[in-house]
Amino acid sequence: MPSQTFDIAIIGAGPSGSACALALRNSGLSVVIVDKEIFPRDKVCGDAVPGMAFKAMDHLGHDWGKTMRDFSEKTEINSTEAFLPNGKSIKRNWSGYSYNCKRIDLDNFLLQLVKTNTSTTILENNRVVNATINNEFVELTLLDGKLLKASVIIGCDGANSVIARQLGNFDFRGDHLATAVRCYFRDVEGLKKGVNEVHFFKELMPGYFWIFPLENGWSNVGYGIFADKTGKNKETINLREVMQKIISEFPSIAPRFQNAELIGGYKGFALPLGTRKNQISGERFMLCGDAAALINPVGGNGIDNAMWSGILAAEQAIRCFSDADFSANYMRNFDKTVYKKLGRQLFYSTCLMRIFQRFPSLVNKMSSVVQYQTFTKYFMKFFKI
Repeated sequence: MPSQTFDIAIIGAGPSGSACALALRNSGLSVVIVDKEIFPRDKVCGDAVPGMAFKAMDHLGHDWGKTMRDFSEKTEINSTEAFLPNGKSIKRNWSGYSYNCKRIDLDNFLLQLVKTNTSTTILENNRVVNATINNEFVELTLLDGKLLKASVIIGCDGANSVIARQLGNFDFRGDHLATAVRCYFRDVEGLKKGVNEVHFFKELMPGYFWIFPLENGWSNVGYGIFADKTGKNKETINLREVMQKIISEFPSIAPRFQNAELIGGYKGFALPLGTRKNQISGERFMLCGDAAALINPVGGNGIDNAMWSGILAAEQAIRCFSDADFSANYMRNFDKTVYKKLGRQLFYSTCLMRIFQRFPSLVNKMSSVVQYQTFTKYFMKFFKI
């Protein structure tokens, strides 16, 4: 079968892939995006869009940051309230603009920006089944038999990335992975305007339960836990059963769901955590977002880091063509820029995660510690809250 040739192939049209394509708009390079779904499509997530995501769009120019802030399908969030096992709670205001938005809406919005503002070729409802590197290009075989050739591959295809597996040979299992389950409810009682809720329960540590309000009376409700509690040789935890027990039996939660309507079902997902520096590039390829394991280990946010990594991958790709160098050694500059931008946040989040994993009872001490303003400012600075 004849192949199509592009300068850059982006695999995955989520936030990292769309941000990457937008960053390439004036590069003069031919770009294709391949995604296995047809948009709009659901993406299992907590649906919280952090402030750094808007700064990423500001970086791209064209008033896209303002356009994203003005997006209508949203619920603006200005604080997070954490409910601790000892019955106390902590409420902290966010320092930057943020909102909650269903990923089916956000991701479609970003891809529409790509469609209307770039000349990117977009192939939906298809996926890469094989990627092979040679000296001149990378050849991609798609599910429908199509062949694509590109000088640079940018893997934005999520936690189960084909590009990461076939070209990077990465493994995010064990304590570098979290697992979670999410569902949507309508008419959960007791929601506070502009507040995301995080609940810690002694018997379910070091995981946490969340309720994030959305538009039209909806809420994103979920429970997540670090995978070392559910992996090999550990006690198996059925996250769906845990969620159902919290919603139906826990005294602080169950009354709020008595009249709530479950919309759809429970959906599980994996979160590759940014708990170590990975090699996220190689000869003619780079990895972004979940494919590069860039999720914040404490907050669980990944949209902002995904978008920044997509932008940085675009900038590195442009340099590759300018210098005619697609070697693994030259691509390593992408790793350096990603971890320079995101590494400190991920490092301190990882340290905090490890502490709470080993000493889960310390969560109760948070209510005392955060009273000290100096610590709070320091904490918020590093964790981009």
